[in-house]
Amino acid sequence: MRNICITIIFLLFFAFSTGHIWADDLDDLEELSDEPTTEEVVNPSDDLDGMDATEDDLDAADTIDESDEETTEPTFSVGGYIKLLGYWNQEKYSDLLWAMYKNPLYTSRPTSQELSGYNNTGTRLQLKIEGFLGEKARLFSAFNINYNTSYSLHDTTTKPSDKTSQNAEIRMIESFVEIYDNSRIWKIGPQLVTWSYIEGMEVPTDRVNARDQSYKSTEYEDGKLPATGILMTQNIGDSQFEIMMIPTAKTNISQEFLDYIYPGPEQSIDNKPNEAKWATRFNSTIGKLDYAISYVEGIDPNADLNTMNGKAYHRIKSPGLDLQYNLGSWLAKLSWVQTLTEDEDGDSLTIKNSWSKYVIGGEFSVSGSTINLYAGQHLIDDFKTDALSQSTNFLLGQIRKRTDFISGHVNANFLTGDALNLVLMAANYWDEEGETVQSIVMATFKYKIANGLDVLVSPSYMDMMENEFTDLKTEIKYSF
Repeated sequence: MRNICITIIFLLFFAFSTGHIWADDLDDLEELSDEPTTEEVVNPSDDLDGMDATEDDLDAADTIDESDEETTEPTFSVGGYIKLLGYWNQEKYSDLLWAMYKNPLYTSRPTSQELSGYNNTGTRLQLKIEGFLGEKARLFSAFNINYNTSYSLHDTTTKPSDKTSQNAEIRMIESFVEIYDNSRIWKIGPQLVTWSYIEGMEVPTDRVNARDQSYKSTEYEDGKLPATGILMTQNIGDSQFEIMMIPTAKTNISQEFLDYIYPGPEQSIDNKPNEAKWATRFNSTIGKLDYAISYVEGIDPNADLNTMNGKAYHRIKSPGLDLQYNLGSWLAKLSWVQTLTEDEDGDSLTIKNSWSKYVIGGEFSVSGSTINLYAGQHLIDDFKTDALSQSTNFLLGQIRKRTDFISGHVNANFLTGDALNLVLMAANYWDEEGETVQSIVMATFKYKIANGLDVLVSPSYMDMMENEFTDLKTEIKYSF
């Protein structure tokens, strides 16, 4: 496996090195250049007969010069949406997990083994601002303004006056500048990066941005945390080479009930969560085959343990591969990643072992509906089965050596004018003995009342080792 990683890194280095040589010969991206080509330069003196030119001829020449000057006046547009929303959820903890929460070592725990109620009732306004400076640059910014009159089920604050600060919130989605430099594009600022050919719950190679599982939303982009950095994209014919540097990497934000597992302090001396992160990808096409080779190195967005039974963060290295083959009526797809942790031998009880994950399947269309179906496997390297290792494996999220799963994603339209849209996502997970250990189902029904005005209902259910979590999201959304 280490040989595979070295080979992938070598291919990325080769693609980057040759990219600088090939980029100068690109003709198909010449329109992004700031310099005019020879055919575009207008010389007014070509229409003049030497020293015999009349004043009218000279005036006409001046007019040609002025009219051909390229205008670079910036243009801006504002869009977004406003929602009225009500989100309800329920949590039921298994007897095993509830007994663990009641252990005196856990100073913080849920108030009850079963919780339910509204966690979000109010409004959400998203504003999107986009601007262009000719063909030289693009500005984009999107942020949410939330007003919530409800509170988390896990909020144990007794004084209502102490809760008012949670009602109003501004949340950044993206805010970046793109600069076009011939066949090269620079993207600077907080941004979302999506690297995969697969859609659904299991997308192994889409790993640049950290995730926020505590922010309730029906929007895809809200599930990610923007990575503030510099992304350079070099176009090489039909291929692309991307490299991104993130000076301050973010870590995942989990559901609140998972925070109870880490009752101790967060380690802040070494392995800080704000260390730099690097990500690079080369994608291209050979005939009907699309392929992408990627590599990410930096802080692990998921926490490990420190010696005080709290949170600690360590660095990981992650090569990945995406394949997509066009078979006409459907697309065959494969996604694979290997994640190498700092615990190379798998002997540390406080650092996750290295692991790998692959997903294979395809996408096809039926009566205007798009269906993605995949199967995959998650494997833990050097997995230990002794009692002490097993107790810490649970806290590290590596409960078993192998987990098999299937995953699906459906996007379908119904009624006249596609007034009703359904997005269905589901996944099921098994252990080595074939026993189901986790099931997830999420659906979003969107009915179009008029152009820009929709009603959304989005139920979801997750059963994770007999711990049950149910969500129901309802929205009235106006897009502008």
